Amino acid sequence: MIPLKLQLKNFLSYGSHIQEIDFEPYNLICLSGKNGHGKSALLDAITWALWGQARKISGATKADEGLLRLGQTQMMVLLDFECNGQKYRVKREYYKTYGKPYVGLDFGMYNSENRLIPLSENKIRATQRKIENTIRLTLDTFVNSAFLRQGQANEFSKKSPKDRKEIFSQILGLQTYELVKKLAMDKAKQSIIEKDSLLQFQEKIAIELQKQQEINQNIDEINKNLSELLEKEKKEDISQKQLEQAIKSLSEKTHSYEILKFRCQHLIKDEKEMQKDLIDMRNKWKSIHRQKIQLSDQKSLEKGKKELIEKINKHQKILQEQLQIKEQYLKKKEQLQAVEKNFYDTFNKNLQNKKIEIEKLQINLSVEEKSYKELIAKQHEKTAEKKQTILDIQKAKDTIALHAINKKEIETEEKQFEKRKEYYQKYITQGNWIKRELDNLQQKQLLSQGEGNPSCPLCEQNLSAARKKFLKAKFAKQEKFLTHRITRLRKIIKNLKEKLIIQNETVQKLKTVVEKNKLLEIQIRESGKQITTIEQDLKKIDKKIEETKIKQKEIATSIGTAQKELSTLEQEGKKQLHQEIQYKKIVAKIKTDEKKLRSLQYNKQDHTVLLDQLTKIETQLSEYDKIRKEIDLQEERKKQILELCKELKHLKKDKAKLEDQLKQFANLDKQQQEIEYKKQNIAKSLHNIRKEKETLLQQKGALENQKNKLQQLEKEYQGQKNLVKGLDDEANDYKIIAAATGKDGIQALLIENAIPEVEQEANNILSRLTNNQAHIFIESLRDLKKGGTKETLDIKISDAAGIRPYELFSGGESFRIDFALRIAISKLLARRSGTALQTLIIDEGFGSQDEEGLSHIMDAIYKIQDDFSKVIIVSHLNTMKDQFPVHFFVQKGPNGSDVNIIEQG
Repeated sequence: MIPLKLQLKNFLSYGSHIQEIDFEPYNLICLSGKNGHGKSALLDAITWALWGQARKISGATKADEGLLRLGQTQMMVLLDFECNGQKYRVKREYYKTYGKPYVGLDFGMYNSENRLIPLSENKIRATQRKIENTIRLTLDTFVNSAFLRQGQANEFSKKSPKDRKEIFSQILGLQTYELVKKLAMDKAKQSIIEKDSLLQFQEKIAIELQKQQEINQNIDEINKNLSELLEKEKKEDISQKQLEQAIKSLSEKTHSYEILKFRCQHLIKDEKEMQKDLIDMRNKWKSIHRQKIQLSDQKSLEKGKKELIEKINKHQKILQEQLQIKEQYLKKKEQLQAVEKNFYDTFNKNLQNKKIEIEKLQINLSVEEKSYKELIAKQHEKTAEKKQTILDIQKAKDTIALHAINKKEIETEEKQFEKRKEYYQKYITQGNWIKRELDNLQQKQLLSQGEGNPSCPLCEQNLSAARKKFLKAKFAKQEKFLTHRITRLRKIIKNLKEKLIIQNETVQKLKTVVEKNKLLEIQIRESGKQITTIEQDLKKIDKKIEETKIKQKEIATSIGTAQKELSTLEQEGKKQLHQEIQYKKIVAKIKTDEKKLRSLQYNKQDHTVLLDQLTKIETQLSEYDKIRKEIDLQEERKKQILELCKELKHLKKDKAKLEDQLKQFANLDKQQQEIEYKKQNIAKSLHNIRKEKETLLQQKGALENQKNKLQQLEKEYQGQKNLVKGLDDEANDYKIIAAATGKDGIQALLIENAIPEVEQEANNILSRLTNNQAHIFIESLRDLKKGGTKETLDIKISDAAGIRPYELFSGGESFRIDFALRIAISKLLARRSGTALQTLIIDEGFGSQDEEGLSHIMDAIYKIQDDFSKVIIVSHLNTMKDQFPVHFFVQKGPNGSDVNIIEQG
């Protein structure tokens, strides 16, 4: 992967204008500028564009938001790069929104016409996988090989042997072998599962095959039972045919019986109808005869009717005269009312005006009463509010008096707390220093007491036995002293911490009380102002109440005067009306009509009794007319009664004959029951036979199916024996493939073959950096104490002091070792097919080197630059910057960082 062009916007220290950096024309580049101006941010932009991760925020919960420039909402990085001779572009964006932030990722490839062809997938994860598959690098592999990050040059060296082997696996492309191993193991498992399932199935088949003899015996027994059932079925069929003939004969007899029975029922019905008609006719004749005897003489009824009509007419004349007088009386009453109305229409205007005046006064009085009640309610409310405010003030004063605190007490507590806090921090610092001294002492003990080549921790010279013993006693004494000091400090720190916690709580409580007292004092002042306002409001309300009382008295006096004037007007009006002539005449006529009405003697009860008597006589006369017609029909009724008696005699004779004939069919029901019983028995027997026959046939069919299946299973059993053997062989083959492609197989051999190449390249660089004083050894196998060996990847360094582990070297020495190793790994990655790594990036780390060391590093960089298409170095050291032909100078301004290219020739 070779970076060609980088564009970024609002990324870390870079501003809102798009910053473009063109790497393509240059081979060896130095990124220079002051610390914090954005040198490393350019490298972070490359890793964020390719992998969505950057050094500064890796592992954070909101990683992308941490890269966004402060105060901005949108961030973009666009990278053009070359891989395996093909040019690509990747663009990653981030938008900060109120809800869920938006992240965009686009990936494309340039064709021969330099046009961009999109390669992005629907989802970001799928697009990210495509980018990593294209460059064939993960971020972890990149930062452990081609990218020496700031402060993490030892990224590869400090890893465990297992992780180092993993990085070698990724560099050498051994993931394919791991995939083959996994597939082979899966296939082996699948073959074993299939084999086990076949063996289980074979066991089941063997159990099933044992049932063949039993099935054959059951089939023979069923055939025997079927032949017996067929014989029974034939006998029952013969009995059923005989029964059908008996049923036919019985059916004919039943038909004849039904005809006779129908005729007999018809005669009984006719007999009943004739008897009913005869009874009705007799009752009719008797009823008419009885009515004829009971009825009075017609002439006496008509005479009584005339007398009643004369009496009723007299009553009606008196009633009519009374109604006429009442009508006249009512008309005169109406005239009197009209006269009164005309008089009062003119007279009532004055009364109405006076009544309106009284109503207005009453309304005004009710308004004033309502206003008075409201003012009284407000007065009570304000008085209660004043009392409550006074109580609140007293309560606040009591609280302040109860929790009164002296300011000097708080200041004393705070000063004491701060002093203790200073001592606590001082003791913590002393404890940390003692811990470091103990760690250094343990390191010195390891160097001086080692079993191999014990050396002095200061001059690194080999130690004699006496010197070794002296140093051991000295270090033991120092360790005892430091341990004693740190034990005492721990006790002091623990006690001091407990006191600080308690005292902090006390100070906070005192401060809280002071704050509460201040709030209560403010509340007292505000409540005093509130009482003054309430008292002013009460004075205003009292004044309004007095004014309202005066108005009420004035309105009540006016109402009393108006009511007296109204009663005087009403009395005068009545006197004027009674003195008018027309009014007097009408009153006199009304009195005359009342006398006439009293003189007329009309009895309504007598009149009603006479009308009822007349109605009864008229009813009797109408009934007599009806009966006279019925009397004429009495002779005809006698003849009909005689004829009905004769017909009834004939019907009884016919009925007796039919009943004699029906006696011949008396046993039909019994015969029917016997036939039904035989029919049910035969049907039941046939049903049982057929059901048993069907059951036997089903059992026979099921047994024959089982027999056929067992024959097929026997064939399968023979075939599966060969399959089991084949699956067993197949599983063994896959296990051999998995073992061969595993980490202890081909992968271990490939790593073993690659280690000499890395060692040689690293030693070439390290010899230049150390004047041929140091060499790197990478051990892939380690001897175990119990015997045998173990796969590992340990790094050891040989120098003038002997062979030592990497961890025992100083900062400057370890950087040179890390530098040599990382360059060697990068070159290995560049040479291996499929990875196409052609870029080397080194971010700072030169501060630990002296002038000679820096000169050696620059010499090494110049010698290896031909092995890479692009080498990018980040440094702020003048001695380093001056030795590069091209500078990308990064400078931070008010609008963000800016990159300027300086070519030094």
